[in-house]
Amino acid sequence: MSSWFANISVNMKLALGFGLVLVFTAILALTGWTSMGGLINRSNWMSDITSLNAQLTKLRVTRLQYMVADGDEKVAETVQTSLESFKAYQEKLRASFKSPENLKMLDQLGIVIADYQKSLNNMRSGYKASNAARDELTTHASKSLAVFEQLVTEVRNMDPADANRFEQYRLVTDAKDDLRVARYEVRGYTTNATPETEQAAVSKLDSAIKDLDALKTTFSGTQADQLRQLETSLMAYRTTLQNFKAATGTIVQARKEMTTQGQDIVKISEDMYKLQLDRRDQESAQARTTQITCTLLAMILGIIAAVIITRQITRPLQETLAVVDRIASGDLTQTLAVTRRDELGVLQQGIQRMGSTLRELIGGIRDSVVQIASAAEELSAVTEQTS
Repeated sequence: MSSWFANISVNMKLALGFGLVLVFTAILALTGWTSMGGLINRSNWMSDITSLNAQLTKLRVTRLQYMVADGDEKVAETVQTSLESFKAYQEKLRASFKSPENLKMLDQLGIVIADYQKSLNNMRSGYKASNAARDELTTHASKSLAVFEQLVTEVRNMDPADANRFEQYRLVTDAKDDLRVARYEVRGYTTNATPETEQAAVSKLDSAIKDLDALKTTFSGTQADQLRQLETSLMAYRTTLQNFKAATGTIVQARKEMTTQGQDIVKISEDMYKLQLDRRDQESAQARTTQITCTLLAMILGIIAAVIITRQITRPLQETLAVVDRIASGDLTQTLAVTRRDELGVLQQGIQRMGSTLRELIGGIRDSVVQIASAAEELSAVTEQTS
């Protein structure tokens, strides 16, 4: 590994060093970008959940308006529209959320919304039945009072000398008054349905119906048809009152269910919001850890790369400089063992060739000097012999 790194060019060494730093810088930038994107997405999801809660608030307000309006169908359509908008928003969130935990809670929310729709349908049915019962109660009471008016008129037209005239008149007027009191109590019950008003209405109506026994005994067969009409109207009045009670019970039960379901929806929304907060904190901590780790790694590896590259460049330069100094001082015996093939290795090989060339040159000069000295000695000897 070290020989491979030593043999690559200086340009490549520097490129690897700076490239390593750039890679970690890019990782840091990517981590920051990803973290920012995650936080933005998390903020958007939290905003979506807040909007979902706003839709729920609107739904609950319209439901209360519907109840205050005593089951008005126009207001009921507004409630249905709000519920459909809420359901559509829930489905939109389910398409945008990917986490299994979020999808599970959104599925639970969808189930609660379906139950809320059933309860709303029951409430609308209950209000329709109660409003219809109010109209029927008015009709039956009016018919019964009309029959009583006929009986009163007939009694007034009786012979004043008839001994039964006064008793019949008293019974008819008392029964009519009892019915009026019962009708008043029934109106109070239909306006404010409570156990107390219900008991009062049923008690007074039973008393009015009980008066029929005395009327049947006192009146002759000539009023039998009218008494049958009166009995039919009063019994229908009683049946309709029971229907109103059942419709009111349906409304009360639906209201309880919708209150519980609304609380469940709020609980699910709060859990989803809390999950987003927890995920945001986890992602922030993870991003912070990643950034710190990458920063430390970039610093450590940058330092290591700087040291290695510096040593790969400065050490051969120092060795080459030492050889050049020896050559400059006249020492041509130094020989470099060159194993590198980068630019510095080429430089060392050039210095080595220069040293070898200088040694050969100086050796050649020395041989020439020796030859010249030998020739001079020979010439001197010949000269002496000639003399």
